[in-house]
Amino acid sequence: MLKAPDILVPVDFSPTSINAVRVALGVAAPGGDLTLLHVIDREFVEDAVAAGMGSSEEITARLRQQAESNFEGALEGVEAGEVEIERMVVVGSPFVEILKIARDLDLPMIVMGVRGRSTLPEELLFGSTAEKVLRGTRVPVLCVPF
Repeated sequence: MLKAPDILVPVDFSPTSINAVRVALGVAAPGGDLTLLHVIDREFVEDAVAAGMGSSEEITARLRQQAESNFEGALEGVEAGEVEIERMVVVGSPFVEILKIARDLDLPMIVMGVRGRSTLPEELLFGSTAEKVLRGTRVPVLCVPF
């Protein structure tokens, strides 16, 4: 079976992305690292500011705190074995940040959940974020369906 030493797993805390974490743990080599990445969508923050929900800093701080809490809940009961799990929360465009972190950390593989909720033909199977990551990366991407 395929084993990768270090893997990036984008996480939005949906059941699909948590399933991708479980699959990535199965693919990760013993002693490897799993980097779980949650991206706070900058457009969402800008829309929340425009709607009067607070300043950009306040909204981002609340979303970071919620992400940390979600990480705790999502990882409860997940057996990591000999794999080290690291968590990251960044702000930006999801696909851009996924590609940037994978490149900056020199991660050899990405494992991500896919939902395919779009009706656009190119996004139907993978979803827009996964499709953009597939087009933009030079490392293998394992797409885990629901």
